[in-house]
Amino acid sequence: MDLAGEVAAIGEDVADLEPGDAVFGWSGTGSLAEYARVPAKHLAPVPKNVTMTDAAAVPTSGMTALQALRDIAHVAPGQKVLIIGASGGVGTFAVQIAKALGAEVTGVCGGVRWSV
Repeated sequence: MDLAGEVAAIGEDVADLEPGDAVFGWSGTGSLAEYARVPAKHLAPVPKNVTMTDAAAVPTSGMTALQALRDIAHVAPGQKVLIIGASGGVGTFAVQIAKALGAEVTGVCGGVRWSV
């Protein structure tokens, strides 16, 4: 469902995108195709220093970590957070997001333990 690419065309109600824009995001119906039809609200600009390949790996893992820490766990400054699977797709984002939210983070993965 994750994707990255260039906008080929836009709908009449789309104001923030133009054909040729480099974007990444997710599709609710899948994206393993040359073209994907995606709501504009599911897309964001690809930063200039990020490759399309790297951008395509972000949406689901990043949103999963963000929603879990911010919206469900309500992580706040000074809390201690344990990230199990810290080297995986969701885990790598979870470590960074928890730290950005002000938590003391401990991550475990594959028999390795570390703290930041």
